[in-house]
Amino acid sequence: MVPKNRLMETALAISDSIAGDSETRHKKENSMNSMRLVLSQVQNVILCALVAAGCATLVASAQTVSGNGTGTNNGYYYSLYSSGGSATMTFPSASTYAGNYAITWSGVSDVVGGKGWSTGGSKSVGYNVGSASGYNTISVYGWTTSPLVEYYITEMGSLYTGNATYKGSVSSDGHTYSTYEHQQVNQPSIQGTATFEQYLDDWGGASKGTNYTVTTGNHFSHWSSLGMSMGSYNYMILATEAYNGASGNVNATVW
Repeated sequence: MVPKNRLMETALAISDSIAGDSETRHKKENSMNSMRLVLSQVQNVILCALVAAGCATLVASAQTVSGNGTGTNNGYYYSLYSSGGSATMTFPSASTYAGNYAITWSGVSDVVGGKGWSTGGSKSVGYNVGSASGYNTISVYGWTTSPLVEYYITEMGSLYTGNATYKGSVSSDGHTYSTYEHQQVNQPSIQGTATFEQYLDDWGGASKGTNYTVTTGNHFSHWSSLGMSMGSYNYMILATEAYNGASGNVNATVW
């Protein structure tokens, strides 16, 4: 027969063991709950970051410029100038191709718009015109100041050169461009109404849906050799231009 005091000791030991197991179980449950809470918080942070990134992409792609405007989109400078009629610029594929832009215009006296760099210069400019209709020219286009110069390196379409002076030709990137100079008197410019020179290199043989390169330094050096001075570079873009009541659209990408 087991003594009563021995039975009580055994009972107490069993009770302590059960209590210990229960405490351990509670600690494990609390630890698991803490881990679940931390994981949930991490998931929420990641979800918020993904949502924010997605919203930023949608905002960048959905950006719309109407009439006239300048700014940046996906790291590229854009400019839209129009007079008469209506013109709207969007950036439909810029979340995938940062230099992408699209312009739609109707009944414009003049529209010039595109995407590129806030400061031009000697660059290897790549581009692809996916679609275009109703335009006059698509060019690497920009300005310098001191002296004030507007320049075109025309890749599609044809510049109007009826009142310009032929200066010769230059070969670059596998094409031959005809060079012209023309003075604009009391015309719109980046410095308001002004008198300034236009430097024009006209090729116009590019095709839609094909990648091309324009080595701008070749053109700038050519103009310099002809005494056609350039100043400090202002913006430079792949510009689409249309005028004389035109209606049309373009979707192009520059890099």
